[in-house]
Amino acid sequence: MKNQMNDIWAPIKANGVNYYMFAKPRTWFERYSERSNPISPYYQAWVGGYVIKARDGSLPTDLESLAWQVTALDQRSWLSAMGDPSPIADSSAATRVGSITIDGHSLPLWHGTMRSHSDLSAHPTGPLATLIGMPPKSLWPPGIDSFHDVSLDGYFACWIDSQRKVSVVVYAVDAGYAAQTEELRNRSLINDELLRLMKSAKFEAVH
Repeated sequence: MKNQMNDIWAPIKANGVNYYMFAKPRTWFERYSERSNPISPYYQAWVGGYVIKARDGSLPTDLESLAWQVTALDQRSWLSAMGDPSPIADSSAATRVGSITIDGHSLPLWHGTMRSHSDLSAHPTGPLATLIGMPPKSLWPPGIDSFHDVSLDGYFACWIDSQRKVSVVVYAVDAGYAAQTEELRNRSLINDELLRLMKSAKFEAVH
C-alpha cells in the first residue's frame, strides 16, 4: 500500500510517501486481515518504507531521530483515522543492534519500542477500517478491548540519498499486549520474517 504523508508530516515540515504491507486474511472466507486478529502472530504487525523530503531541501543531521519523528506522527494519524479517541505513540530511545544490508546498502540496524494502542475496534468505521476488516468481538480473547494498549517492537534502518535530497527509512513492527499468552507473542514467532522482508526492500525511482 502507498500513502502520501505531506499533511501528516507537516509539523516537522517534511513531505514524502509511506509504502507498507501487512498480512492478508488467513483464509479466503475471512473478511479481515491477520493484522486485526488478536490471536494471530501477525496481529498489529507491518513492514514498510518511508521516503522523506524536507520542504526546505535540507538533509537531516540526525537521521535516527527523524525516523522516530515520522514514525510517531504516522502512528498517531493512523490510530486517529481508525477511530481511536486518544491515539498515543510514545517511543523509547533507539539502540543499535547490529547491521543489515538493504538494496546494496550496509546499514546500522536500530531497535526501539513504542507505547501505543491497537487499531482493533468493535465498531469500525471509515475507509481504513473497512479495508483491513475486523473480527467480531465474539472472537476476541478475554482481557482486551477496542484500542487497547500495546507495546510496539520495531526495527529500522535508514540512509540519505544526497543526489535526490531524500531520506529513506525501512522499518518492521510487531506488537505485544498484556493479555497475550506467551506462546502467541509476535516477536518470538515472526521476528526473523520481518527482518527478511526488510532486507528485500528495493529503492527505485518512480516516474
